[in-house]
Order: sequence, then structure tokens, then C-alpha cells
Amino acid sequence: MKSSTTGKLVLLAFIAVSLMGMVPVLVKLTAANEVVIGIMRLFIAGSGIFLLMLLNKSAGSLKRLSRGDLLWLVLLGLVFALHWYSYFYAIKTASPSLAAIGVSTFGIQLLFLNALIFKEKINKLDFLAIVIAFSGVLLATRGISGHSDMGSGFIASIFSGLLYALLAVINRKSYRLSTQQKALGQFGFALLCFSFFIPQGNFQLEMDDWSILLVLGLVCTLAAHTLWIKASAELPGNLTAIIYYFYLPVAIGLSAVFTQDALSWQKLTGAGLIIFANIMVLLAHKK
Repeated sequence: MKSSTTGKLVLLAFIAVSLMGMVPVLVKLTAANEVVIGIMRLFIAGSGIFLLMLLNKSAGSLKRLSRGDLLWLVLLGLVFALHWYSYFYAIKTASPSLAAIGVSTFGIQLLFLNALIFKEKINKLDFLAIVIAFSGVLLATRGISGHSDMGSGFIASIFSGLLYALLAVINRKSYRLSTQQKALGQFGFALLCFSFFIPQGNFQLEMDDWSILLVLGLVCTLAAHTLWIKASAELPGNLTAIIYYFYLPVAIGLSAVFTQDALSWQKLTGAGLIIFANIMVLLAHKK
């Protein structure tokens, strides 16, 4: 791969992650609740991906899905819906930065899932990374013990990180499906899951709230997802995985600027330790 092409792809990857990093702040700023946010983002993104498949003339591949393929897509949608709902809940009840920190533990949690499901060994370096990540979590959450809502929100963000790691496992098991098939199935069946809770949605919103939801759907989901697929499909997996952790400083920085989410050396150091631990695991398991 030419260095100029690689540079452009790396730039696309950073742009995609930066757009994703806007999500916690926008979710916090809108008065829409978790149900409405999920439905709007999924509807916009799912419709956009379907249109892209029609333009690429790949929509016909959906007709060739087997029953087993559909089951994988249903599972993807269900887990993704739970991941998003718990993440939105964490942002609303804790803070955008704490929610982003909790979700970023997914790399360490994926280590345990791979050991459990794929029988991959956990070595000494992995255990060191686990200790570092756990120390980062304790440090980043210092001072929230007296706030029950923030505590429950942060626990929800760690659970959301576990579900995100589970998505990686499901994607690995359903290797026969294309990326676009998985994306459309994931968004489509997740939208179906969210639709069951429409009565709990607060759809009486101001114009500013609808504008934020539009940005979340078009920019932070559809555009970011498309750019990320392009970059991650053509760059080495280790490189894109490391770039993905740029999400955390973006989310923390934007949160501090736009939501008055207080920064502290404990939060920043804890986030840094979690990122470092995840990258340690990543580099130790390059395959």
C-alpha cells in the first residue's frame, strides 16, 4: 500500500473516530430519552445503509441469507440494542466522560470472552493489563461513591462495554456474512427491539433536540460508520484498533467544553491507564 494512500486512510479513520466521539456530548445535550435516541439513530443509519446497498447493487445478497445467517443477524441486533440503551442510560445518569471511560474497558472484557468462547490463553502480560485497567477504573471513578445515580450509570457503561465486546465475538463467529449485511441486520433488528418501547419515548421535543438527533443519525452514525468501514477494511487491523481508542480523549474533551463535565487528574490518568491496558492486550494478541 502506498504511503500517500495509507495517510489518507489513517486520516479517514481519525475523522470517523472523532465523529463517534461527539456522541456522548450530543446524547447528554438532547432532551430525548434513550428510546427516542435509539429509534432515530437506527432509522436514519439503517435507511442510509440500505440505500448505499441499493446503489452498490448489493441489496440482492439479502435474499440469499440462510436461516442460520438470519439468527446471527437477530442476535447482533439484540445485543447492539442493549449496548446502545445501556450506553445512553450511562451518559444520561453519570456523565459523558465517565460513560466513555466505562465503555472503553471493552478490550479487556473481550480478552475474557475470547478465553471463554475461543479457548484463547490469557498470559502474564494480559494479567498485568487487567490490573492496570482495573486501577484506571478505580482512579477515574474516584469521588462518585456518594452519588448513587452516577454509580449506577458507570456500572451501566461497563455493562455496555461488555456488550460491545460480545458484538466482536458475534462478528467473528458470523464470518460468512459481509460487513454491509451485518451492519444492516444489526441496525434493522436493533430498531425492531427499540420499537417495542415506543410508548416510553418522549417525542414531544424542541427543534434543537430534533436537530441533535439528526446530527447523531446522519453524521455520528451513518457518515462515521461508512468512513470507518472504508478505513478498517484497508488498513491493518492493529492500527485501526489503536486509532479507535482516540474516541476516549475526544469524548472527554468535548464533554468538558460543552457539558461542563469537570476534568480531574484522576479521571484523565484513569482513562489513560485503561487505554494503555487495552493497547497492551491488542499488541500481545496481534493475530
